[in-house]
Amino acid sequence: MSDERKPALKAYVAAFLLRSIIKLLYATWRIEIVLGQEQLAELESNTRPALLCMWHNRMFFYSRFIEQKLVKKGFRITQLSSQSKDGDIGMIMGKMGGANVVRGSSSRGGAGGLRDMLRAVRKDKGSVVLLPDGSQGPIYKAKAGSIVLAQLAQVPLFPMSFSAEKCWQLGSWDKLMIPKPFSKISIKLGNSFEVPRKLEEGQLEEYRVKLENTLNELQME
Repeated sequence: MSDERKPALKAYVAAFLLRSIIKLLYATWRIEIVLGQEQLAELESNTRPALLCMWHNRMFFYSRFIEQKLVKKGFRITQLSSQSKDGDIGMIMGKMGGANVVRGSSSRGGAGGLRDMLRAVRKDKGSVVLLPDGSQGPIYKAKAGSIVLAQLAQVPLFPMSFSAEKCWQLGSWDKLMIPKPFSKISIKLGNSFEVPRKLEEGQLEEYRVKLENTLNELQME
């Protein structure tokens, strides 16, 4: 169930300022698709919902990239934002960028968040942004929730990553990456894959590892 707590005013101010910074930086970045042109074209066609998967520390860049490349072309997107105060900022930024936002995380409200995302795919025919390492990590370790959602929704997972010529990395658990002004950004999209509705014993873990390994391989130089 969605969190009804109203965000504090400072969350709106922080979201506005952060969004403004991202927009300014994005205008200076030199962006190149080095892997996955076909996958991006498939997403841009907007013919079928998808689950866009990236590590938590890539969300600063991708929040703007997805808005510019997909949402502005009519791509319907839903993002999961945690029920924490930091999640309030993410929720506000998501809505500013044209996304539908549901609240929940692997540690708080997870079942409700999963249920709302499944509804977004099935009923609203929207795609979903997933951060497989969750809101608290550990870093670069995928949780099973992304695989469960793909299994229930029967839509493909699209692994995404990027590398930056120059970037700052924060001291947070995820080592959030913020590309520096005028940096070259290399976009990488891996092959999409689907999860069968019926899984044999042990297959859930196999698909979880597949997603984790694919995302880690994409971020390697």
